[in-house]
Amino acid sequence: MAAVSTFTAPTGLTGPTAPAGPSLPTGPRGRRLPARRGACGGGTGAGDAPATGQARPHAETDNPLDLIAGHQLLAEPAPPAGSRAAAGCGCGHPMCVDEARDRTALARVLLVERHSVASAGLRSVLAAAPGLTVVGSTGDPLRAVAAVRRIAPDVVLLGRGASLEEDLAAVVALRGPDGAPDARVLLLRRAESTAEASRMLLAGASGCFPLDLAGERIIGAVQLAAAGGSVFLPAPPPARIHAAAPARHLGELPPQRAGLTEREREVLVKLGHGLSNAEIGRELALAEATVKKHLTQAMRKIGQPDRLRAALYAHRHGLAG
Repeated sequence: MAAVSTFTAPTGLTGPTAPAGPSLPTGPRGRRLPARRGACGGGTGAGDAPATGQARPHAETDNPLDLIAGHQLLAEPAPPAGSRAAAGCGCGHPMCVDEARDRTALARVLLVERHSVASAGLRSVLAAAPGLTVVGSTGDPLRAVAAVRRIAPDVVLLGRGASLEEDLAAVVALRGPDGAPDARVLLLRRAESTAEASRMLLAGASGCFPLDLAGERIIGAVQLAAAGGSVFLPAPPPARIHAAAPARHLGELPPQRAGLTEREREVLVKLGHGLSNAEIGRELALAEATVKKHLTQAMRKIGQPDRLRAALYAHRHGLAG
């Protein structure tokens, strides 16, 4: 059985921080995620840079899912010196933070991947990702529950199993009472339909993505999950709407124009209620052979080739109530 490896990631960015600003969105279990470099509703003006002379980091929403969530890149003039530290960004997006945020609280990621090459590739991609640190990995899904209980990760990346059912069962176990109920689980596979995406969410997963995505999109997906979001990359195809086939009954004769006798109409009504010939005969006090004869004549007149279509005809035209 594969071993579970854990290691300690390096600490986050260091340097002077601004005074504490307003309350900001937090990641799993209250951890606050580090900032990303970019621009959103403000810039880096005089007095904004730390003592090291480097421009201070700020959030950048280059993930299209952030835009879908309603977050937009805004190029606004830099505020006066000293005002930004007190005001903060204020956009409220979980990926957008100000300098007062604790940069040492990284989101912890556990890899559950059977293939060592894929696991090594993920580790390499996430190594330089801001706000993330890979705290362990296992190639044996059967040991993953014990691993998440011991390591308590914020995000679990679950490699593709033999079937979707197997993966969904693993998600339930990972987030169960014996695992890590608060962990966010991302499946390393595609959602082939919106129905599959719904099944993943109902099982407790936070989404999915395949391993053939570009590295920056993988990082963005994991960061979004760590911030409490759900992500499906690429988006599952929408349900196909098939044009309805022309109804064959559009030109059929209504009962009042089909020339039905009173007895044929009564037999057709009973057929629409789902009765057999014998049951119709008992209700109408007719021999079964007589029922069959009336039904045959009725089906010929209304243009229906069998009992099922004749019963549907009775429902369409209100004969069955």
